[in-house]
Amino acid sequence: MSKPWKQTNGRRPPVRQLQRHLIVCEDEKSAADYLRGFQVPEAFAEVTVMGGAGNTRSVVEKALKLRAKAMKAKTPYARVWCVFDRDSFPARRFNAAFDLASGDDKHDVQIIWANECFELWYLLHFEFVVAGIGRDELFAKLSESTRLGRRYDKSDKNVYSLLEGRLSTAKKNAQKLLADYGNDLNPERNNPSTNVHELVAVLEKLAEIGA
Repeated sequence: MSKPWKQTNGRRPPVRQLQRHLIVCEDEKSAADYLRGFQVPEAFAEVTVMGGAGNTRSVVEKALKLRAKAMKAKTPYARVWCVFDRDSFPARRFNAAFDLASGDDKHDVQIIWANECFELWYLLHFEFVVAGIGRDELFAKLSESTRLGRRYDKSDKNVYSLLEGRLSTAKKNAQKLLADYGNDLNPERNNPSTNVHELVAVLEKLAEIGA
Protein backbone atom coordinates (compact mmCIF):
# COMPACT_ATOMS: atom_id res chain seq x y z
CA MET A 1 0.00 0.00 0.00
CA SER A 2 1.36 3.42 -0.95
CA LYS A 3 2.04 5.99 1.73
CA PRO A 4 -0.92 8.25 2.58
CA TRP A 5 1.12 11.37 2.08
CA LYS A 6 3.40 12.93 -0.50
CA GLN A 7 6.51 15.09 -0.23
CA THR A 8 6.44 18.40 -2.06
CA ASN A 9 9.43 20.15 -3.56
CA GLY A 10 10.96 23.30 -2.17
CA ARG A 11 10.30 24.59 1.30
CA ARG A 12 6.68 23.58 1.53
CA PRO A 13 5.85 21.05 4.27
CA PRO A 14 4.57 17.58 3.36
CA VAL A 15 1.02 17.61 2.07
CA ARG A 16 -1.04 14.89 3.67
CA GLN A 17 -3.31 12.91 1.38
CA LEU A 18 -5.99 10.94 3.16
CA GLN A 19 -6.38 7.36 1.98
CA ARG A 20 -10.09 6.72 2.41
CA HIS A 21 -11.10 3.08 2.43
CA LEU A 22 -14.61 1.73 1.97
CA ILE A 23 -15.50 -1.56 3.68
CA VAL A 24 -18.82 -3.17 2.77
CA CYS A 25 -19.83 -6.14 4.92
CA GLU A 26 -22.48 -8.73 4.19
CA ASP A 27 -22.76 -9.45 7.92
CA GLU A 28 -24.31 -6.57 9.84
CA LYS A 29 -23.20 -7.92 13.22
CA SER A 30 -19.96 -9.81 13.90
CA ALA A 31 -17.76 -8.75 10.99
CA ALA A 32 -18.79 -5.09 10.94
CA ASP A 33 -18.56 -4.70 14.72
CA TYR A 34 -15.18 -6.41 14.84
CA LEU A 35 -13.68 -4.26 12.07
CA ARG A 36 -14.95 -1.09 13.74
CA GLY A 37 -13.05 -2.23 16.83
CA PHE A 38 -9.79 -1.02 15.26
CA GLN A 39 -11.13 2.51 15.81
CA VAL A 40 -9.88 3.83 12.51
CA PRO A 41 -11.14 7.42 12.09
CA GLU A 42 -14.00 7.68 9.59
CA ALA A 43 -11.80 9.99 7.54
CA PHE A 44 -9.68 6.94 6.76
CA ALA A 45 -12.11 4.04 6.70
CA GLU A 46 -15.89 3.84 6.33
CA VAL A 47 -17.54 0.57 7.39
CA THR A 48 -21.02 -0.07 6.03
CA VAL A 49 -23.19 -3.17 5.77
CA MET A 50 -25.28 -4.77 3.07
CA GLY A 51 -27.44 -6.41 5.70
CA GLY A 52 -29.66 -9.35 4.93
CA ALA A 53 -29.22 -9.36 1.16
CA GLY A 54 -28.38 -13.07 1.11
CA ASN A 55 -26.30 -12.53 -1.98
CA THR A 56 -22.52 -12.09 -2.04
CA ARG A 57 -22.67 -10.45 -5.46
CA SER A 58 -24.95 -7.77 -3.99
CA VAL A 59 -22.16 -6.80 -1.60
CA VAL A 60 -19.84 -6.05 -4.52
CA GLU A 61 -22.59 -4.27 -6.43
CA LYS A 62 -23.27 -2.01 -3.45
CA ALA A 63 -19.55 -1.31 -3.07
CA LEU A 64 -19.26 -0.31 -6.72
CA LYS A 65 -22.26 2.02 -6.43
CA LEU A 66 -20.84 3.70 -3.33
CA ARG A 67 -17.47 4.07 -5.01
CA ALA A 68 -19.08 5.68 -8.07
CA LYS A 69 -21.00 8.08 -5.81
CA ALA A 70 -17.79 9.05 -4.01
CA MET A 71 -15.96 9.63 -7.29
CA LYS A 72 -18.78 11.84 -8.53
CA ALA A 73 -18.50 13.87 -5.32
CA LYS A 74 -14.73 14.08 -5.90
CA THR A 75 -14.03 12.22 -2.66
CA PRO A 76 -12.78 8.91 -4.09
CA TYR A 77 -11.77 5.87 -2.09
CA ALA A 78 -8.21 4.60 -2.32
CA ARG A 79 -9.43 1.02 -1.92
CA VAL A 80 -12.76 -0.76 -1.67
CA TRP A 81 -13.14 -3.92 0.42
CA CYS A 82 -16.02 -6.41 0.26
CA VAL A 83 -16.35 -8.75 3.26
CA PHE A 84 -18.53 -11.86 3.22
CA ASP A 85 -18.75 -15.51 4.26
CA ARG A 86 -18.79 -18.63 2.12
CA ASP A 87 -21.64 -20.06 4.20
CA SER A 88 -24.04 -22.23 2.22
CA PHE A 89 -24.36 -19.91 -0.75
CA PRO A 90 -24.53 -21.73 -4.10
CA ALA A 91 -21.07 -21.88 -5.66
CA ARG A 92 -22.29 -19.92 -8.67
CA ARG A 93 -23.49 -17.04 -6.48
CA PHE A 94 -20.36 -16.98 -4.35
CA ASN A 95 -17.99 -17.04 -7.33
CA ALA A 96 -20.04 -14.38 -9.14
CA ALA A 97 -18.93 -11.85 -6.52
CA PHE A 98 -15.28 -12.60 -7.25
CA ASP A 99 -15.90 -12.37 -10.99
CA LEU A 100 -17.56 -8.98 -10.63
CA ALA A 101 -14.74 -7.61 -8.48
CA SER A 102 -11.94 -8.95 -10.69
CA GLY A 103 -13.67 -7.70 -13.83
CA ASP A 104 -13.71 -4.12 -12.58
CA ASP A 105 -11.35 -2.04 -14.69
CA LYS A 106 -10.19 0.13 -11.79
CA HIS A 107 -8.69 -2.84 -9.91
CA ASP A 108 -9.29 -1.33 -6.48
CA VAL A 109 -11.94 -3.78 -5.25
CA GLN A 110 -10.60 -6.43 -2.87
CA ILE A 111 -12.67 -9.34 -1.58
CA ILE A 112 -12.17 -10.53 1.99
CA TRP A 113 -13.74 -13.91 2.56
CA ALA A 114 -14.08 -16.53 5.26
CA ASN A 115 -14.96 -20.16 4.59
CA GLU A 116 -17.20 -21.15 6.26
CA CYS A 117 -17.76 -17.93 8.17
CA PHE A 118 -16.07 -14.92 9.76
CA GLU A 119 -15.83 -16.69 13.11
CA LEU A 120 -13.00 -18.80 11.66
CA TRP A 121 -10.86 -15.67 11.99
CA TYR A 122 -11.73 -15.52 15.68
CA LEU A 123 -10.76 -19.15 16.25
CA LEU A 124 -7.40 -18.59 14.56
CA HIS A 125 -6.54 -16.31 17.48
CA PHE A 126 -6.33 -19.47 19.59
CA GLU A 127 -5.29 -22.31 17.31
CA PHE A 128 -4.27 -23.32 13.82
CA VAL A 129 -7.14 -25.07 12.05
CA VAL A 130 -6.74 -27.47 9.14
CA ALA A 131 -9.92 -29.58 9.16
CA GLY A 132 -13.17 -28.32 7.70
CA ILE A 133 -15.32 -26.69 10.36
CA GLY A 134 -18.90 -25.45 10.28
CA ARG A 135 -20.57 -22.49 11.90
CA ASP A 136 -22.10 -24.40 14.84
CA GLU A 137 -18.80 -26.04 15.73
CA LEU A 138 -16.99 -22.71 15.48
CA PHE A 139 -19.45 -21.09 17.86
CA ALA A 140 -19.06 -23.96 20.31
CA LYS A 141 -15.26 -23.83 20.23
CA LEU A 142 -15.21 -20.07 20.75
CA SER A 143 -17.49 -20.46 23.78
CA GLU A 144 -15.07 -22.80 25.58
CA SER A 145 -13.34 -21.66 28.76
CA THR A 146 -9.90 -21.79 27.13
CA ARG A 147 -11.02 -19.38 24.41
CA LEU A 148 -13.54 -16.57 24.92
CA GLY A 149 -14.59 -18.03 28.24
CA ARG A 150 -18.24 -17.17 27.67
CA ARG A 151 -20.98 -18.12 25.27
CA TYR A 152 -20.18 -16.66 21.87
CA ASP A 153 -22.82 -14.27 20.54
CA LYS A 154 -22.63 -12.66 17.10
CA SER A 155 -24.09 -9.50 18.60
CA ASP A 156 -21.34 -9.20 21.23
CA LYS A 157 -19.61 -5.90 20.51
CA ASN A 158 -16.73 -6.77 22.87
CA VAL A 159 -15.25 -9.56 20.75
CA TYR A 160 -12.55 -7.28 19.36
CA SER A 161 -11.29 -6.34 22.83
CA LEU A 162 -11.39 -9.98 23.96
CA LEU A 163 -9.22 -11.06 21.01
CA GLU A 164 -6.94 -8.04 20.64
CA GLY A 165 -4.05 -9.51 22.62
CA ARG A 166 -3.90 -12.55 20.33
CA LEU A 167 -3.98 -10.68 17.02
CA SER A 168 -0.43 -11.58 16.01
CA THR A 169 -1.23 -15.29 16.47
CA ALA A 170 -4.34 -14.98 14.28
CA LYS A 171 -2.39 -13.29 11.49
CA LYS A 172 0.31 -15.95 11.52
CA ASN A 173 -2.25 -18.77 11.49
CA ALA A 174 -4.26 -17.21 8.66
CA GLN A 175 -1.14 -16.66 6.57
CA LYS A 176 0.02 -20.23 7.14
CA LEU A 177 -3.42 -21.59 6.28
CA LEU A 178 -3.44 -19.88 2.89
CA ALA A 179 0.19 -20.78 2.23
CA ASP A 180 -0.58 -24.46 2.83
CA TYR A 181 -3.12 -24.39 0.00
CA GLY A 182 -0.52 -22.91 -2.35
CA ASN A 183 -1.63 -22.69 -5.97
CA ASP A 184 -4.65 -24.87 -5.15
CA LEU A 185 -6.30 -22.14 -3.08
CA ASN A 186 -9.99 -21.83 -3.92
CA PRO A 187 -12.10 -19.67 -1.56
CA GLU A 188 -15.29 -21.40 -2.62
CA ARG A 189 -14.08 -24.95 -1.93
CA ASN A 190 -11.42 -24.57 0.76
CA ASN A 191 -12.85 -24.93 4.26
CA PRO A 192 -11.17 -23.65 6.36
CA SER A 193 -9.74 -20.58 4.64
CA THR A 194 -9.80 -16.81 5.08
CA ASN A 195 -7.83 -13.73 4.11
CA VAL A 196 -9.21 -11.43 6.82
CA HIS A 197 -5.64 -10.79 7.94
CA GLU A 198 -5.02 -8.76 4.76
CA LEU A 199 -7.68 -6.21 5.70
CA VAL A 200 -6.62 -6.27 9.34
CA ALA A 201 -3.06 -5.29 8.35
CA VAL A 202 -4.41 -2.25 6.50
CA LEU A 203 -6.68 -1.23 9.38
CA GLU A 204 -3.78 -1.42 11.82
CA LYS A 205 -1.78 0.99 9.67
CA LEU A 206 -4.70 3.37 9.23
CA ALA A 207 -5.38 3.34 12.97
CA GLU A 208 -1.75 4.24 13.62
CA ILE A 209 -1.83 7.08 11.09
CA GLY A 210 -5.07 8.44 12.49
CA ALA A 211 -4.00 8.25 16.13
